[in-house]
Amino acid sequence: MPRARSIAALVVDDQHSMRAMARLVLKEIGVVDVAVAASAEAAFEQMLGRRFDVVISDLNMPGTTGAELAERMKAHPDLRGVPVFLATSTAYRDQAGAAVDRFVAKPFVVAELRDALEAHLGALS
Repeated sequence: MPRARSIAALVVDDQHSMRAMARLVLKEIGVVDVAVAASAEAAFEQMLGRRFDVVISDLNMPGTTGAELAERMKAHPDLRGVPVFLATSTAYRDQAGAAVDRFVAKPFVVAELRDALEAHLGALS
């Protein structure tokens, strides 16, 4: 198992099973500080009270979408530097907008998520 680096990740998805899968994948690649939110609104509230190194959000959620969350973050002075990864299938990527830093496949692929994190945050182990 890789040595854990101190990275705080927030996973946003309206489906419990996807939040649980993301948490397992992140822990497998060495990210031990993983918080979850079931909506973009709940995620934004968490971000106002705590600093995260990366936000991994589903694109299509009821209410505020992952793309809208990314735009809101990029407009906020305390959150604009936090990378936003949208988890979605290729078919929906054109709906994301410019505020997204990276796309990752959904369901999550360990190597792809590790590579995306390392590209934005540096080596994980």
